[in-house]
Amino acid sequence: MQQTKIVLPMLVIAASLAACGGGGGGGSDASKVSYSAGAVYQVGTTTFDPDLPAEPKLPTDAQVCATLEASPKLVRRPDGSLPPEADPSKAGVAVAVDRAVVNPDQDRIQAALNACGAAVEAEVGAKIAAADAAATASQKAANVANVNIAGVSGEELAKPDYKASKFAVRLVVNSSGVGDSFISGPLTLPSGVTLWIDKGVTLYGTRDAAAYVADKTTGKYCANTATSATKAGSSSNCLPLIGGDNLVNSAVMGDGAIDSRGYAEIVTTDALYPLMKVDMTCSNTYAAWLTGKKAADGTSCDNGGTFVDSKSSVRNMTWWDLAFLGNMVQNGTTGYGSQSNFRMMVFNYAKNLTLYRISLNNSANFHVVPSGVDGLTVWGVKVQTPSLAAFANPAGNGNPLYNGDTFTEDNVKNTDAFDPGSASKATSVALTTGATTKSAAKISFDGYLKNFVFAYNYVSTGDDDMAFKGSQNPSPSGSGLPGIDGARDVRADRKAGMIVAHNHIYYGHGISVGSETNAGVKNLDIYDNSFWDSEEGLRIKSDYARGGEVSNVRYKNICIKEGLNALLFTPYYSTKALPAAGPLFPNFHDITMENVRIQGKSAVKLQGFQANTGGYNNPQYPLGMTMTNVVADSPDEITLTTSDANLTIKGVNLPLIANAENRNVINGVPTKAVDPSKVVDCSKAYVDFPSIGASNFFGSTWASRK
Repeated sequence: MQQTKIVLPMLVIAASLAACGGGGGGGSDASKVSYSAGAVYQVGTTTFDPDLPAEPKLPTDAQVCATLEASPKLVRRPDGSLPPEADPSKAGVAVAVDRAVVNPDQDRIQAALNACGAAVEAEVGAKIAAADAAATASQKAANVANVNIAGVSGEELAKPDYKASKFAVRLVVNSSGVGDSFISGPLTLPSGVTLWIDKGVTLYGTRDAAAYVADKTTGKYCANTATSATKAGSSSNCLPLIGGDNLVNSAVMGDGAIDSRGYAEIVTTDALYPLMKVDMTCSNTYAAWLTGKKAADGTSCDNGGTFVDSKSSVRNMTWWDLAFLGNMVQNGTTGYGSQSNFRMMVFNYAKNLTLYRISLNNSANFHVVPSGVDGLTVWGVKVQTPSLAAFANPAGNGNPLYNGDTFTEDNVKNTDAFDPGSASKATSVALTTGATTKSAAKISFDGYLKNFVFAYNYVSTGDDDMAFKGSQNPSPSGSGLPGIDGARDVRADRKAGMIVAHNHIYYGHGISVGSETNAGVKNLDIYDNSFWDSEEGLRIKSDYARGGEVSNVRYKNICIKEGLNALLFTPYYSTKALPAAGPLFPNFHDITMENVRIQGKSAVKLQGFQANTGGYNNPQYPLGMTMTNVVADSPDEITLTTSDANLTIKGVNLPLIANAENRNVINGVPTKAVDPSKVVDCSKAYVDFPSIGASNFFGSTWASRK
């Protein structure tokens, strides 16, 4: 693969443009400038969008199944953390903590969710089942090739007939006025139920590693970087803090917060459960734990540590310690390191799943992972990781990470905010009505991600802010249908099926497609979004371990300020091992970009896939993109990398030059005649991160950290 970085001072650009009639100082060339008709669009100020469905609503008091008060013993500190005495650790190796102290609320919250789920099933379960049976029969009779049986649509199920009169479990502050927090282990969200976290309330994830173990009989151990001498850890080894499969009309809402406490020292209620220490020793081995024994000192660890040491007096690892160790240290050394950290929310197969107004902080791994959802709405949600709570270090030494570093947005690894994708297959399955109960009838799910709205959110995290994951495809084999397609079954209450609009993005890897694109991603609409101090802005990423086709992605009315990589489109994302069948080739084409403004120093990378790459006899898959009004306020501060790109440009002042060596084809001419202020108005695009009380970063406003 041959790449050339092009960094041209404006003097050189001006000289090259002068020869084309687009000189730098002699007036504008109207034939090369394309501005939108009418007023210049002002990013970040839209409050109503007719192309979106109606804004979700919080439940009413009459729709509440149960109200649970916080314990008066749990009071959040001003920095957003719980004080050490709330759920204290115990010094020493292999010392168990009291479940009643470190996980006091899981049982009562789950009991309320179970009771509400049962009541919802009793009231509307038969109606949902009847509607699904009728729709399924009709779809089978139609016998349409290469189309999954979807059953009743989420659009139909959104009607009041399919919603129970009472459906919400509400978490509130203690009526005494003292007590505003809950601590819980993994919760199962039932079908039809809303978990409502009220204003002023924080739901904290328990620090008990044993609570998150998915299945010890199959080696799914949580809180490690490896599960044997040669097998890496995985988030799938852990139960999520909130999980839900096979759901209809479920939600997590409220003006409160969920804090997974990825920064917190891990403890255990099982004295024999292996934990890693910051000196890299471990408290036991999984092999010994499974037999109810304690391994002798000096025994090799099987959780990513070095050896068992019962005399170690240092603290246990935190979740983010494990993530940094597994990703940045062990994986680079052994090639198989990774963290077994729990995710905040994981949902599989749902119709009408909503996250609304809730604040999400400090996930140990990905924050929200929804797969195979018809009608996924994320609206008015705030994600801030790390938050100020992450720096509440009881030792007061200012070095929260095990290696002595202070937490930053870039070393809290794999804390993606939202990773929506398709499921691996279509299914017909009973709905989840409680932690251990199911509906009487089965419901069909086609497995696609459909009718996704991501709007009015504020996101700052340590990885992707929002990423479409095209890794799975429920389509029948040989159908040629993409795994994610925004044109699939678009509802009447919206203009498009995949919409990302009106969001404010801060730190993180921006709005991404990939890196899993192997199942195909198509027809996305991404507009009116701002990026301030983000590591990436607009991004499509893949590699030839994944491959896949990404097409018809439409970007419009975007402001990017002080982003490290404003635009990053690359099929060379990683050097992962190739599949056994050989390489898979990424193909990004029919990408459109209109009214995009880059402010401040940044980088732009536009790459397609080169022919005959890595010794393989593959054709070229050029990046196919049309760019209209894509401008930088200071083009001389843009570092540009291009290769294998077929670009059609108008009103662009980036130094894009046709280059045979790099296999670039540029249709159109860049020009300095562009006036960025006439492309898009960014004067109100960058706002302080909204005050979310104690979880606000370093003070009252986002700008205070500048």
